[in-house]
Amino acid sequence: MTAHVRPRMIPLLIAALGIFAALKFVGVAVGVSTADAQTPSPADAAESVAPAATGPNDSPAAAVPDLAPGEAERRILERLAARRQQLDQREEDLKVREAVIAAAELKLQRRLVEFEREFTEIAALRAEREAAAAEEVEALVSAYERMNARDAAAIFNALDEDIMLAVAASMRTQALAGVLAEMDPDRARSLTVLLAKRGRPDGKDATDLAVR
Repeated sequence: MTAHVRPRMIPLLIAALGIFAALKFVGVAVGVSTADAQTPSPADAAESVAPAATGPNDSPAAAVPDLAPGEAERRILERLAARRQQLDQREEDLKVREAVIAAAELKLQRRLVEFEREFTEIAALRAEREAAAAEEVEALVSAYERMNARDAAAIFNALDEDIMLAVAASMRTQALAGVLAEMDPDRARSLTVLLAKRGRPDGKDATDLAVR
């Protein structure tokens, strides 16, 4: 019985091996087709690799294009030129101000020179007037000293106080004493007070003359 079974199982094993090989071949074919279906085409791969188009709401950094190598240098040079122009304009303004100040200083110096000249002229005229007044006073003093004391006293009583004081202050003490003795008492007292306040040139107090 065993001898009959073995020859029968051989065909069965061969058939089973054939079925298994067929199934294996079918599985390999199915796998290959599935892989082909999942593999993208070159066009699809290019589309997936290409970047998306930039929209209006994208980030500013992506929207700003890079400057060309010469563009940055050009902008820097333009800024430097504008700054240089501002500095040149400021320098021109300073030069104008300096010119105005120099002109004002020159005008002031000329005015000072003119003022000094005028001051010198005025001082010279004043000195001439004082000298002329002194000569007039000396002439009056000489005339009153030669006059009679009573006649000179009558004139002193009617003279202006400033002129009377100027003449009396330059007279000799003896001549002035004779005139004061002949003058009106009130006028003589007033002249004595004026002489005491002014001070005698010889250092003597005129109040002693009034007592006489």
